[in-house]
Amino acid sequence: MTKVRVGALISILVGPSFGVYSNAVSYVDAQGFLHEPFFLIPLGWLLVFGGLVTLIVSVVRGRFTRAKV
Repeated sequence: MTKVRVGALISILVGPSFGVYSNAVSYVDAQGFLHEPFFLIPLGWLLVFGGLVTLIVSVVRGRFTRAKV
């Protein structure tokens, strides 16, 4: 397994942990502003989809380069 595929699999596995919003701390400060880590949700989706695309491209590219040899 190549380093690219290992990196893609790690990205796919780590992505959902960023998307777990229920464990994040949300609070209201003294001025009444709500502070929530909304950036974690898109970051998790980005890791999952980026890992999937990278894995698919790596597998397809590997199949075509082996077929030519």
